[in-house]
Amino acid sequence: MRTWIYVAPDERSTKLGYLRAGAVVERAELPAGTKGCAGGWYRIAPRGYVCVGKGASLALEHQVVAAAVRGPRRGAPVPYHYVMSGSPPPHLYFRLPTVEDQRRVEGSTLNVHLARAAVAPSSLPLDPVPAFLLAGRDLPKPYGAEEKLHYSVHTGRAKESSAFGLITTFEWSNRRFGLTTELDLIPLDRTRPARLSALRGVVIKDLDAEGAEVPASAAAPASPPDTASPTASATPASPTPAGAPTPAGAPTLPTASPADAASASFSIAEPPADELPPAPHGTDPRIDPSLKGAPAFVRAHGASKHRPSASGGSLVDAGLAPFRSGWVLTGRTRGGAKGLLETTEGSWLAGDHLVIAELRKDPQGFARDGKKWIDISIRRQILVAYEGTRPVFAALISSGRSGMADPEETDATVRGSFYIHAKHVSTTMDGDDEASEAFDLRDVPYTQYFHEGYALHGAYWHDEFGKARSHGCINLAPADAAWLFEWTEPAVPPEWHGALNIEGGGTLVYVHG
Repeated sequence: MRTWIYVAPDERSTKLGYLRAGAVVERAELPAGTKGCAGGWYRIAPRGYVCVGKGASLALEHQVVAAAVRGPRRGAPVPYHYVMSGSPPPHLYFRLPTVEDQRRVEGSTLNVHLARAAVAPSSLPLDPVPAFLLAGRDLPKPYGAEEKLHYSVHTGRAKESSAFGLITTFEWSNRRFGLTTELDLIPLDRTRPARLSALRGVVIKDLDAEGAEVPASAAAPASPPDTASPTASATPASPTPAGAPTPAGAPTLPTASPADAASASFSIAEPPADELPPAPHGTDPRIDPSLKGAPAFVRAHGASKHRPSASGGSLVDAGLAPFRSGWVLTGRTRGGAKGLLETTEGSWLAGDHLVIAELRKDPQGFARDGKKWIDISIRRQILVAYEGTRPVFAALISSGRSGMADPEETDATVRGSFYIHAKHVSTTMDGDDEASEAFDLRDVPYTQYFHEGYALHGAYWHDEFGKARSHGCINLAPADAAWLFEWTEPAVPPEWHGALNIEGGGTLVYVHG
């Protein structure tokens, strides 16, 4: 499923990243050599070399490219649509099955099952049937994928409690099917759509001496890519993110309703940049420097918020602050840190109803040098992303469910200072890395490894962010994982599926209590 990209036209050279089955990338017209690669080493955009052979082809009409239809939706909260298998799990078809095929494979109770399944409408999008399948062709297996025993039209059932990333979904023989990223065809009435969390973190702006927001400095543009002056296209047998935008700085992300998390557009909530109104009567005279610019999240259901009255002399009830909603504090208080705290949006919230991030200095001098780094508090279950000394983004997390215990003996998250060394648009979590409850998790989105098997990644199988519940990784809500993925280093070029850190320049991750 992976076609490796090397720093030089030599398989013994350092790996930069990889392409996934079906990706189409720009390449140089002529090969750079054939050392250890009979088909030739081709330079691809924006950098690196790929060997044409078992894992890559120069033919745009290659069957894997035709079958894969489309690649991941980079920048969306999740790169694919996700479904969780039912019981029994679905069969894995390798061609469009006729009605007779389905009855023979799935048994005499199929009609009863379909009658029951028709009651629940699907929230997944409906695409045309792929032309590759309509032509009666068998789905190929990409180079490196597991080859299973073929029966008449299928390769057996999926594993119990499986989860799948889907490239496309469509209707065939009055039934909905989905094409998985591993190029298997599954009947969707044997699955249920993953219920994605709609939770989003908060982007943080600079505050002036009075606690008012000031426009954030523009993000420095990325270094010009080291392109290969491409004149043709290479077709590694590995999915292409069709139309994926190149991210710059702190990106905006498409979002969606919980039922379909990639159908609309949004920017992760940024408070307005208006100047703060005069402080209402009773406000403490001094701004609390430990609270100024600190991100905070509502940790209680039914938390009240207040706003200044029309006269500005007092605070009046303004409804409820949503559970787990994110805010940025100005440092103004009424009654100290345990009293009412003002937000940059103008609301006042009770300190007891909030979990507040502690603004920190990083342990490796990144803040002093103005670099990007990430601070993760296990006790608070909060992640804060910094550029130098300035916090720019905060989100709730789910760390290892064993809390502050020994990570060698339990499901606690490892603590210390680390660097992101590998990033994947999606990946399957090996063994018990994140096999939440008994699920076989495919295409875990926006995965960023920072130490051995520990990673930051999106979670499409739960919505308990703010609680410790993982097997050791740092779980993020899908939209937050997508934001962080595009912000950190090493950058993953749009057509690539993964990138490796080869020079120790990955973003620092500091995990502590």
